[in-house]
Amino acid sequence: MGKSFFDGALKGLMDGMAKKRTELMNTAEQHFKVERLKGQVKELRAEKDLLLQQIALKIYERYTQGQISDPDLQKACQAVQMKQWEIDEKWAEINRIKGENE
Repeated sequence: MGKSFFDGALKGLMDGMAKKRTELMNTAEQHFKVERLKGQVKELRAEKDLLLQQIALKIYERYTQGQISDPDLQKACQAVQMKQWEIDEKWAEINRIKGENE
């Protein structure tokens, strides 16, 4: 009787450990899959952002060549141009200040 009880308890313990091991492996596999997919999403977003930047540069280039007639795009390009002028003014001021200190 003691041997069968011990055998049954040991079998139950071994079955429980095997089940837990399987659960842990499944959880680890799911975590790995999720992380791999997150990495792919991050890469795809970076590719999309690069494509959007390329589109924006083409539109702005056409704007500077007078080839944009859409008022909304013209307005957006003018805003970019104004920011560039502000940047240029700041750099001119930086260079002026540096020139005074030399």
